[in-house]
Amino acid sequence: MTRRRMPAEWEDHERCWMIWPDAPLWEDELEPVQREYTGVAHAIRNYEPLSVVTNPHSAAKARDMLGADIEVVEYPVDDAWCRDCGPSFVIEDDARLAGVCWRFNGWGGANTEFQKDAALGRRLTEGLGGSPITSALSTEGGNIAVDGQGTLITTDSVTFNTNRNPGLTRPHAEAEFARTLGIEKVIWLPGNDAEHGTNGHIDGIACFTKPGTVLFELAAEGDDSGKVTTEKNFAALEGQTDAQGRPLEFITIREAPTRSRAGHGDWGFCSSYVNFYIANGGLVIPGYGIPEDAEAYETLAAAFPDRSVTQVPVTHITRGGGGIHCITQQQPKL
Repeated sequence: MTRRRMPAEWEDHERCWMIWPDAPLWEDELEPVQREYTGVAHAIRNYEPLSVVTNPHSAAKARDMLGADIEVVEYPVDDAWCRDCGPSFVIEDDARLAGVCWRFNGWGGANTEFQKDAALGRRLTEGLGGSPITSALSTEGGNIAVDGQGTLITTDSVTFNTNRNPGLTRPHAEAEFARTLGIEKVIWLPGNDAEHGTNGHIDGIACFTKPGTVLFELAAEGDDSGKVTTEKNFAALEGQTDAQGRPLEFITIREAPTRSRAGHGDWGFCSSYVNFYIANGGLVIPGYGIPEDAEAYETLAAAFPDRSVTQVPVTHITRGGGGIHCITQQQPKL
């Protein structure tokens, strides 16, 4: 029987993957979004190799902006959120690369053009010589937080949403996470079904910083509705143990102040400081151009004392509803 394990994000990476943002998805914001993607890409490349998927018609511009030391790989794509439509990489029998290809349906139909993205997991995994693992479960990589030792934190509001998995039961979901990711224990949080677009991904709520320790995001000051949601999610975490039987310990960080969604459709803004990328020896974190950025920097630097921290501006990227974690995907080192 094949043994599978999804490594923790702080384990060594072979490289990082991103997707180049393309027209007409970002309309009049495309240029500043591409500049911010480039900034994130350059920050990550300082720590580890990086490859960027791009539509063939945009490859020349991507290569020009990204530079010669970042690989550009041409595959057809619809959108630019690699965490969600790309494969969730796992290691089989401690030796072989595989990629879990979830049934991606455009975040429960929030985006209607997703057919190219839905095929990316298999294309990318096979292109790397890995084994695609097909799953009938509709979810996204942004709703997966693992400790590399058998524990997964995820949300009810995504997994059991009728826009993704109508009729799914908790035992069936847990069995599928065990089969695909090697998970031994799932910790379920309520999530946030009222969240526009994703229905409450875990990468805007909490993540592991090391085995047994969870970084949890509190609501922004003055956000009363967010506080209610936060309290429900934290209550679901309190008193939990991980797959190895360790009681969970917590570090807290406060979300950036909520900004207006006016003029930006149903996706709103991502204002999470938990939505960062752990690189080899480094941490690439969001900056919103506000005073709260400094406190977030200090909290994250203390949470990852063995890594240098790079804070990059993401104010245009986050208008699309996601952050740095959402636009990246780590490929583990074998």
